[in-house]
Amino acid sequence: MTYNQAKQLYLKGRELQFQENYHEALNYFREAVETDPGCVEAQLELGYTLGTLDKYPESLKAFDAALKMEESFPAYYGKGLTLFFLEEYEKASQAFAMALEIGENALVWYYLGSCHLVLGEYDEAVYSFDNALLLDNDFLDAWNDKGVTFSILEEDEKALESFKQVLRIDPNFGPAIYNMGTTLSDMGRYDEALIFLERTLEEEPENFKALFYKGNVLYFMGQVEESLEYFTKALEIDREQPELWNYLGYVQASLAQDHEAVESFKEAIKLFPEYEAAYLNLGNVYNDMAQEEKALECFKKVLELDPENEEAQYHRDTILADKS
Repeated sequence: MTYNQAKQLYLKGRELQFQENYHEALNYFREAVETDPGCVEAQLELGYTLGTLDKYPESLKAFDAALKMEESFPAYYGKGLTLFFLEEYEKASQAFAMALEIGENALVWYYLGSCHLVLGEYDEAVYSFDNALLLDNDFLDAWNDKGVTFSILEEDEKALESFKQVLRIDPNFGPAIYNMGTTLSDMGRYDEALIFLERTLEEEPENFKALFYKGNVLYFMGQVEESLEYFTKALEIDREQPELWNYLGYVQASLAQDHEAVESFKEAIKLFPEYEAAYLNLGNVYNDMAQEEKALECFKKVLELDPENEEAQYHRDTILADKS
């Protein structure tokens, strides 16, 4: 009788779950588990519903309880998802691997690949995304993240092919449009990159990364004043990115805005006190301003961070030679 009561509560919870009434469903699954702690179906759906509601620590307990009753694909997969969203990627990948010993679907391979990607295990990430795509060749996120992995590996042609595959399936898939722009930019194909970055900004005018990348592209295309405009727009969105301040300073210096450049490089260093490139750029601007002592201090700092930096060595030695 207890099992039948738990089963009825479970079925009512499932009905509410299908209606996306997750809070009410959660109450029924909890009551089902209290009525019969051995009702594994209710325990599993309790875990998934808690996860849907971002209650991850409770969700994890529910899946562990289900696994004590029965080692199953849904329980290991749910545990892996929960650990993934808790950013415990090593443990998540172990749970997904256990799920794959029992069964598979495209999602478990995808999330395993995502764990490998976050952990810097790039070959394993590509392998997992490929397995997801064998099961679902139209899996947009798997194609996109496979492309991201190739970009990190600096295999740009493979990355482009992955992003192109996404856009063959869905020409309006935003992440792939942006990734096409950044990858083409990294390859020096600036005219093409600009097309994709502009598409991203049409949909998301305040996309910080797209504004930043477009500023870079315009700079390398020789449109320096236009690049300054986009770096400034990006700065209005996020002032806490040292790389942006460094690029902004570099562009300002190229426009002979030396005092502004100095302030930008200082901001970059304030945010990242070991920012070698910003110290080097600041030293170069001080050199141009004939402020040799300040320049020398910057070049010495660069050499503290990287004793092999040839540019800093050259400028330091030149200043010291002029002083002697």
